[in-house]
Amino acid sequence: MTKALLGLTALLTLTGCSTTANVKSTPLKQQSLPQVEADRQRCDEWSKRTAAVLAGYAACLIAAGYEVTPEVGSTSQPVRLANMSTDKEPTRVLLEVLDCDSLARREAESDLGTISRWIRDNLGWSWTHNAERRRQFFVDCLKPRGYDIGKS
Repeated sequence: MTKALLGLTALLTLTGCSTTANVKSTPLKQQSLPQVEADRQRCDEWSKRTAAVLAGYAACLIAAGYEVTPEVGSTSQPVRLANMSTDKEPTRVLLEVLDCDSLARREAESDLGTISRWIRDNLGWSWTHNAERRRQFFVDCLKPRGYDIGKS
């Protein structure tokens, strides 16, 4: 029994535990069910070629006119294009989301000392320092780039 559980754990680790199937999205352009499925499949394939699969999947859906949580550490709120008629490439959306996430993390952790950073980076501790500050900086970074955050 223990060997079976260890084998299953190893298999899940090798195949990747994070799945795009769990990412919730809300269509905002009245997409039909076949269109939603086609968009999800296209975005799933596209995201596998990115360095950040879940964030890539969410970015692709955002570009296609969905409201999706971007799967980054700065927010758990859904993101959507502010202007649905805007045509943005998924790569552009992914780069903007990752850039704002990185800037927000740096801003929120700017007052961490060297020892705290070393502990976080080397011991794998993932506490959220100044989470509200980080979330607000993320929102303030994305809004001028043409995104809305939170429920419509």
